[in-house]
Amino acid sequence: MALAIPEGDIPPVEEYDPEAEDRDESFVEKLAQDFTEAEEPILHDVYPDSDDEAGEHRGGGDRGTHINRGDGTMYVGQKFFNGIAFKECVTDYALLTGYNLKQYRYDRDRLGFRCVGAKGKCEWKVYCASLQNESMWKVTRYNNKHICVANGECEMFKVPVIARLFLDKIREDPEYYMPQKMEQIIMEKWKISATRPQCQAARRKALAWIELEYDSQFARLRDYAAEILEANQGSIVEVDTIRNEAGQDIFNRFYVCFDVLRRTWKESCRPLIGVDGCFLKSKIKGQLLVALGRDADNAIYPIAWSVVQVENTDNWQWFVKRLKIDLDLGDGDGFIMVSNRQKGLIKAVELELPNIEHRKCVRHIYGNLKKNHPNKKQMKKLLWDLAWSYNTRQYEERLERIHAYDSKVHEDVLKTKPKTWCRAFHKVGNYCEDVENNSTESFNNTINKAREKPFVAMLEMVRRLAMVRIAKRSAISHDHKGLCTPYVTKFLAKEHKKASECIVSSSTNGMYEVHLDYDKHRVCLRSMTCTCRKFQICGIPYEHAYGVILKKTLQAEDYVCQWFRTSKWQLNYREGLIPQRGPRFWPSTQTDMVYAPPSDDSKMTKADKKRKKGVNESLTKKQPKQKKRIMHCGICGAADHNCRFHRKKNNATQGTQGEVSTQGEVSTQPSQPCLTQEN
Repeated sequence: MALAIPEGDIPPVEEYDPEAEDRDESFVEKLAQDFTEAEEPILHDVYPDSDDEAGEHRGGGDRGTHINRGDGTMYVGQKFFNGIAFKECVTDYALLTGYNLKQYRYDRDRLGFRCVGAKGKCEWKVYCASLQNESMWKVTRYNNKHICVANGECEMFKVPVIARLFLDKIREDPEYYMPQKMEQIIMEKWKISATRPQCQAARRKALAWIELEYDSQFARLRDYAAEILEANQGSIVEVDTIRNEAGQDIFNRFYVCFDVLRRTWKESCRPLIGVDGCFLKSKIKGQLLVALGRDADNAIYPIAWSVVQVENTDNWQWFVKRLKIDLDLGDGDGFIMVSNRQKGLIKAVELELPNIEHRKCVRHIYGNLKKNHPNKKQMKKLLWDLAWSYNTRQYEERLERIHAYDSKVHEDVLKTKPKTWCRAFHKVGNYCEDVENNSTESFNNTINKAREKPFVAMLEMVRRLAMVRIAKRSAISHDHKGLCTPYVTKFLAKEHKKASECIVSSSTNGMYEVHLDYDKHRVCLRSMTCTCRKFQICGIPYEHAYGVILKKTLQAEDYVCQWFRTSKWQLNYREGLIPQRGPRFWPSTQTDMVYAPPSDDSKMTKADKKRKKGVNESLTKKQPKQKKRIMHCGICGAADHNCRFHRKKNNATQGTQGEVSTQGEVSTQPSQPCLTQEN
């Protein structure tokens, strides 16, 4: 899209650059690779290492500094479309040779440049003028002779020129191309000396141009929606606006669900949806709401995403209603939704999907409980053990342990309705044992860089990330030769040790009695059931069923449910998103412009863009501004010392307490108690 920039500072319209597109594609592929690596595997009955809901994702790697320019060729009779194109040609010549060129003619229809080297005695000169009989510019005089030596100085290398050189690079990675780096690249690549203030001004100018460009793209949000529908037919895109008193369309909400994604999820993915929201960090504030499924390898599969101004009941109900229609969820019966305990989301699900199995994330429940019970160290283990209970007997026993540990913790746990997040009450048949929303949290963390970009650029990065990831997964799945996916192989490897310890006794009708750890269970391979309910919930032979399979020398993969088969995995990635065109080629819908909603917030700083850690998350050295934890004594409760302080004090006073007084009596006066201090 053309930039609305004053004349004289207009960046040139560059030709198609395949190398730049390859670099951009490699950047997205790198994000997709990071996204794949960032996916947290479902670790069965493994306690989280920390209280963090999601670790920070850190990318790395070298950045390319290749900037494409013309070859700077000039000759008498050479024609240009306008004076700007001629200036660009002279700039390319200066970059190629490093001579000190300066413009000496500034007329509207005539431009001239000369070399000011050798104290102004150099003979090099070029002159170009506009033709009278046609709208072209032509080089009429050109003396290509230098008597000077390049010394790194170039007077025509001014702020707008530097800004145009680094425009695309700053757009791609503004945090990397800082003034110092720009100054270094200019000297290394073109042997021209640019000052630090010049680079600072050039970077500010380039950022201003980029901001105008992105503002123009946001105004054409309906054209962007039309491009999605034209490239990926059958998709659902909704741009919701509110008309203000001035008659302008103010942005309210945006939703997109690609036809390929929803068809694939309905045909080949388990009836599982993970939903969550995360903050946007650009000029236009809001929340990015996402809905994710799971493929046959138990990895993330994107379904739909939306942008709203605030995370409330109305917007969540709008998003859930759109999912309900697009995914044919009906009243939710037979489907699973995993989310945090956001009040607006819970209310929206109750209204739109009253019969769906809505599981709450245990990580968020534990985080909320820890706020009220910060000193209960064993609460974490007891809570996760409760969530991992596969049957009602385990559930009752572990709930009783919590009551024995602390009655107040037990009361607060009951208030969270544990039957909504405990495996013992999961419906059988959907083959999902998740009790946390790790996959969606991982997705939000992976798109952290995208969330810092302007609105349309952010949507485009999320779309390309999904497109590239599907292409990568398609290649991996079609190269896989096993009957089941790699997830099943890892699952069975984890269960092999326990399964080999089982003592199996045969019965009739394909049933077996399995002894393990002073406990017995009934297994039926024909119906793929076990009385511990692990087999029915997971869909993969667990320790008891796997023990029977090892005893009978059968193939464990034959008893894995269909959702984890390689054929289903390949079906997940049979189709992918169709690539889209850039803003220059978006279809024109001839509709009203979309304006950004008013905001009183000041511009976000770099610190504001970082993820805010929770109240009970571990502090690190990278957060010096936050108040550090204060050590408190476990005996007297005072600050700045622990119980070892009292042991040392007792050892030091042990001799004096047993000494005989001057009256010949043993001193029995107790030592002075430790004074408590307020935090």
